Amino acid sequence: MSQNQVAIKAVVWSIVLNAVLACVKVTVGIIGHSYALIADGIESVNDIFVSLMVVVGLKVAEKPPDENHPYGHGRAEQIAGLFSALSLLLAGGTIAYHSIHNIMHRHSSPAWFTLPVLVLVIVVKEGLSRYAMRKSDETMSTALKGDAWHHRADAITSGAALVGISIALIGGDGFEMADDVAALVGCIIIFINGGQLFKATLHETMDGAAQEDLYLEARAIGAAIPGVCMIEKLRMKKSGLGYHMDIHVQVDGLLSVHEGHRIGHDVQRALLTSDRRFLDVIVHVEPYGHHHTHDQGS
Repeated sequence: MSQNQVAIKAVVWSIVLNAVLACVKVTVGIIGHSYALIADGIESVNDIFVSLMVVVGLKVAEKPPDENHPYGHGRAEQIAGLFSALSLLLAGGTIAYHSIHNIMHRHSSPAWFTLPVLVLVIVVKEGLSRYAMRKSDETMSTALKGDAWHHRADAITSGAALVGISIALIGGDGFEMADDVAALVGCIIIFINGGQLFKATLHETMDGAAQEDLYLEARAIGAAIPGVCMIEKLRMKKSGLGYHMDIHVQVDGLLSVHEGHRIGHDVQRALLTSDRRFLDVIVHVEPYGHHHTHDQGS
């Protein structure tokens, strides 16, 4: 199973469970007079739409290079990640708006049986979030990480509703707005993480530098090849679930072109067959000790 397929499988699980939870939350919310649960249920429907967009992005990213896209279609995964981050920020804004509206307009306290439903939602959504987060780390998918944070946002708002509704039921008259105040606190966490996710995905979309450990590992792999004197320059960018790389290796200047070319191929093969997902490696072979005036990325 490819990394894209692993990520897609995780998102499909999200869609199925979100559909079930949405039905439960809206139904119980209507019967139990819980505005928080109804809003939460609608949010789960929105999460299904976001998850579908992530699946589309991962599917497109899996397509091989063609005449119109010589570098492949990997960028679709980053676009799906941006969409997921923006929709997370929008979800936080929507919940905050409804919470403020409910605080300003007095309403009755929800029924007690909404509490066990909220506990179930928190357990399922946090479990789903951890599963998706683990798979996002495994596949290095920012779009899947966004999907994981949608689940955690659900768990946070449900947790806030649980605390708020409990206070409202215990406090009685005058405490009806407690669940909405708690939801506002949860929104702050959603906004912070939505912003961080957006920043990270935008960094990748703008061909930002990869993590330092990837550079160190790529340099070590290249330098270990017999005939390589040193790694002069290295740059890489993320595309989809892997990386494109330019690496400058220096070899003995007295070697024949054929021998230098062979060493370059050895470096390329070692990087492409490593555990890291280096999708495309362009090797520049240069004579050791010579200085170059042309400008290159580091």
